[in-house]
Amino acid sequence: MSVVMDNETAACIARHDWFETYNSDCFALIEGADENEVIRRFGGDPSSTDIHGPEFYGELMQGRETGDVAFMLRVGTAAPELVFAIENGFTGVNALRSLSQGGARALSILTHVNGADIIGYAVDGRLVVHEEPWGPLTPLSDPDPDPAWDPAWCADLTDPEHDEWLRGARQLVLAERVMGLRIDPRWFEIPLRTILLPDPFSNPVVDWEVW
Repeated sequence: MSVVMDNETAACIARHDWFETYNSDCFALIEGADENEVIRRFGGDPSSTDIHGPEFYGELMQGRETGDVAFMLRVGTAAPELVFAIENGFTGVNALRSLSQGGARALSILTHVNGADIIGYAVDGRLVVHEEPWGPLTPLSDPDPDPAWDPAWCADLTDPEHDEWLRGARQLVLAERVMGLRIDPRWFEIPLRTILLPDPFSNPVVDWEVW
């Protein structure tokens, strides 16, 4: 059966249509920690940040050999105790236990040029969801429900009959529902506190057990 989308959901998806063509990246929202603590939980040193815009990544990559990738993290405050983090890499989606420790919540979206996106969500150091978003997300507790995950967050965001999956703008609508805020596209464009992270394969905050 085809999914009938309500007007509010359609408007939210349209508001984020810019994300449909956004370059592959990893984006996270963390509730319950400030910027300094979020940087630490990514494996960085908050005393070593500078202010840069997204173009700084291109500058970092100039002259580097193929495969010599810089892992850049930029962070800003969206609301009191709610931080957004944008990175050129994949640390966030694999460090959700670290990001959500101490009673925090963290949601991360990894977009991939080949479509192998990942969405992860964790609460208080416990991983709740971590999967490629080919349909409504399923908590890791399945078949048992998880009280930390509300299936209604995914309502109207997928329609397999019309090849509509949890991709692009729909991912940001999901993030807004889960984290209870409105995502501003300017976050991805303005200068923010910036730091280079360790390679994810040597970063101790990364939890490879999620795979």
